[in-house]
Amino acid sequence: MKSFQTIEEVNEYFENALADLDNEYEQKLLTIEKNEQQVTMTLHKQFEQQKAAIAQQHEDEEYKLNQNRNQAIEKIEMLFANKRKVISVNYKVTYEEEQKNYHVNKIELLEQKQAEERRKFQFYNNRQQALLSQFEQVSDVTEGMEQAMDSLHQELTDILIKYKQQFDEAEQLFEESCHGLVQQRDEAIENLMDNEAASQSQLDDQLFEALQDLSERTEKHYEQIEQTFMKKEQSLQEMAFAQQQKINANYDEQREKLFELQEQALAQFDY
Repeated sequence: MKSFQTIEEVNEYFENALADLDNEYEQKLLTIEKNEQQVTMTLHKQFEQQKAAIAQQHEDEEYKLNQNRNQAIEKIEMLFANKRKVISVNYKVTYEEEQKNYHVNKIELLEQKQAEERRKFQFYNNRQQALLSQFEQVSDVTEGMEQAMDSLHQELTDILIKYKQQFDEAEQLFEESCHGLVQQRDEAIENLMDNEAASQSQLDDQLFEALQDLSERTEKHYEQIEQTFMKKEQSLQEMAFAQQQKINANYDEQREKLFELQEQALAQFDY
């Protein structure tokens, strides 16, 4: 132990020693506080960087989901547009075929009508020749020819009525067939539109579920890194508190020793 000549020298020495001990104590506490602040700032920075990374990942995945949905919509639109085109082409081909058959049928009926009319005229001419050679009286010939003419007129009228009915029936069948083709085409296109809307609605539902799942996963990820950050922050605080407790205990012990040494040094001057 240091030797002292006077009480003043003892007091001065131990006052300086206590002052040095206090300075050292305060520096240690300040160092712990600064270290804690620096580590806390680092943890905060890491936490914010992780949150930013999660947010960016969420944004990228959301963009990808929307992009996939839009691409799927485009494919569906192209698919159903092609199907509508096929329906329209098939309708046009079938309509032209029906129209062609209708015109062919009309021509056949017209040829049949003309053939029957020619036969009737030929029969009338033959009858006229027979009347001219059969009757000697002009009055008899005239009467016979008038009767033949009346018969021809009636027969031609019957032919006209018969074929007009057949023409009307053919036209009605053609119109009904065309109406059926239009109705079939429209129903097919309407079904396509319903199917297309259903497919797009299904894609929208899938997108909604995927986005909801993404939000839940992102929220869970946020909670995980927040819990990790809070645990690290709590662990840091506990460690800093333990260091402070240790420094406090060491400081108290050193002060107690200094006081004991001071008392021992002062004791030599008791007489």
